[in-house]
Amino acid sequence: MDKNAEREAYWRAHVGAWRASGESQKAYCHRQGLKEHSLSYWHLRLARGESAPGAETPLTLIPAVKIGNSPSAQPSLSLDTPTGWRLEFAALPPATWLAALCAEHS
Repeated sequence: MDKNAEREAYWRAHVGAWRASGESQKAYCHRQGLKEHSLSYWHLRLARGESAPGAETPLTLIPAVKIGNSPSAQPSLSLDTPTGWRLEFAALPPATWLAALCAEHS
């Protein structure tokens, strides 16, 4: 992986983590020790689909955090794409389907 692709992968992971966190960009950047304008730049760049030359656009899975101790809470899944759309599942899809989706986009 070249340096541009590494940089893009680094920021793609942070943009995904920031979006999943529910925090403001300012709060996320402060907690992570990042410059807010850098996260904002990469968020906009990735949302427009602007990739580094030769860089792949991987499917990024972000782990969900269960909030609360309710035993009746059902597991759910959100898949965010680099271009900014999200698939949300109220219940977990079949593992074979998810594995096929990941294999197709890796």
